[in-house]
Formats: sequence, C-alpha cells, structure tokens
Amino acid sequence: MKNSKPSAFIFYIRRFSAALSFIFLVVVFLIIIFWNSVVRITPVGHVSVRWNLFSMEMGENSHGPIPEGITLIWPWDQFFVYDIRLRAENKTYQVVSKDGLHFDIELTFRWAAVEENIVELNDRVGPNYVETLLVPEIGSVARQVIARYTSEALITEDRALVEQQIYDEITSPKIPNGISGRDSIKPSEARLSLINEIKGVGETNLVVLTDTLIREVEFPAEIRKAIENKLAQAQVVGEYAFRVEREKLESQRKKIEADGIRNFQETIAPAISESYLKWRGIEATVRLAESNNSKIVIFGNSDDGLPVILDMENPLPDALPKSPDHHLRNADQNNSSIGPKSASPRSP
Repeated sequence: MKNSKPSAFIFYIRRFSAALSFIFLVVVFLIIIFWNSVVRITPVGHVSVRWNLFSMEMGENSHGPIPEGITLIWPWDQFFVYDIRLRAENKTYQVVSKDGLHFDIELTFRWAAVEENIVELNDRVGPNYVETLLVPEIGSVARQVIARYTSEALITEDRALVEQQIYDEITSPKIPNGISGRDSIKPSEARLSLINEIKGVGETNLVVLTDTLIREVEFPAEIRKAIENKLAQAQVVGEYAFRVEREKLESQRKKIEADGIRNFQETIAPAISESYLKWRGIEATVRLAESNNSKIVIFGNSDDGLPVILDMENPLPDALPKSPDHHLRNADQNNSSIGPKSASPRSP
C-alpha cells in the first residue's frame, strides 16, 4: 500500500508524456509559423502603427506611434512601419512653358513624415503615400508655376525663383493637401490655430516638405541649341554695350585730363618769363658739363638763346677725300717737270 502512490504518479506521467510531447511540438511549430506575424520589429529612425482586428472601442482600431524596438501582436492584427527620417525622391514631369514649348523636367523633393500624425497618415493615405500624395501634388503645382515662365527662365538665374515658387505654393496653408513647410515642423500653438483656421478644422499636416529642386531640364536638342545661341548673342550684345560705356568713360577721362592741363598752363604761363627759361637752360648746361660721363661739346647759341649740344661720340673724319681731277693735275705737272730740255743753239 505504501508504494501505490508513486507508482500511480509514474503511471500517469508515462500515460500523458506522449500527449505533452505532442502539445509542445505543436506549440513550437506554431511559434515558428507565426513568428513573423507575432513578433514585429521597428528599426531605428522609424515608427509603427498597429491595427487591431478586434477592438474594445468602436473606431479606435489603430494605435501609434509605436517607437523603435520589438512589439508582440496577434497574428490577425496588422503592423505598419513608417520611415520618419529625411528622404529624397527624383521624379520626371512633362510640362509646358509660357511660350508653348513642351519638355520634361526632373524634380528632386525631400520630405519627412510627421511622427505625431503617423496614425492619421496611415488611416487617410496609407503606406504608399509618396505616390499617392506627394508625387501628384508636386507635379500639379510644378506644371502651374512653369506655365507662367518661358523655357529660357529655367536655364537662367530665374531658375531659383521658379523652385522657390513651386515650394511656396505646395506648402501654402491655403491649400489643404496635408503637406506643410519646413518652418512648421514644430509649430507654436498660435501657428497651429492659424493653420487650422485657414485649412479648416481637422486638417492635419501629414508630411513636412523641406525642398523642391529642379535637377534637370530636358529640352529637345534643336530647342536647347537655339536657346543657347540666343543666350550667347545676348552676351555679345552685352559685351558691345560694355565697350561703348567704357569708351564713354575714357572720353570723359581724357576731357578732364585736357582741362586740367589747360588750366595748369593758364595758371603758370604768366609767371614764366624768357629770362627764367634761359636761366634754367644754363643750369642744365652746367650740370651736363660737370658730368663725368658726358662726351659733348657746347658751342655757340641757337636762335632761342639756349646752348646747342653736339654729341662727339662719333667725330667727323680728319680730311675729306680729294677729287680725281686733282690727281690728274698733279700728274701733268710732274711729267712736265721731268721731261728733256731743248739744247741751246751753238754759236757758229
């Protein structure tokens, strides 16, 4: 009788061990199968929204934002992960300019989802909000703005003005599109009330747009060449205008210089006498004569009374060459002097 209880316990263990093993294996199998449906991970820089199929409160099925980390949910619930970091997207749009030219323009826009309103973004737009909200809205505003400018403005200094105008109209509080500007990332209560008053009660900023940039303008080859030639000719015209302006300034400078010289001469002319000029000439002559390197000779006076200076570095020859007739005359004289003399007649 004493050994009946342990034996009964062992009997029950042996009897249900197979069932317990089966249940354990089923649980492990279910965990493996539903691991991805039960265990959800929110990576860094992201927030999540959990949607419950069965909710105790009517209309409160979505919960969030759920921060980074691991979250356990029921397999029949849904889990949405949103990147709240700054993101960028490139998109090409077909536009028409003011002068009727059709071309493609590539825009780069940067944005970030608003963490506080991530549940409303998930309910109203969904995870594909970039293609559903941002791309169409930016394209529509870009077409409206570019239609006010010529095609030439997109490759000149007006390009930055077009970019800013596209950005301002997209993020304007008067347009209830759920897209706000970078200045309203953390708005004050006064700004929030103003935005709600303009947009209407219940309108929420779902996305913060930071930039809209024109990355590339794709004109047809012949149109681009024509525009570039036009701009080049405009630069040539500007160059000629600059030259004309420069010559005008140079003419004014010469006129002012001539007036200054004339005024100077009119001022000093009465004070300069003929004797003063002669005295200055004598001083210059004395300094030249006292110079060690001077090789000059000074003689006489010129018509104006100043000394005449002759450079003697190349002196004249000592004697001029004699003419040929002079040599012939000398030869005839010599021949007559040495010829035979006639004999005197003898006296008978």
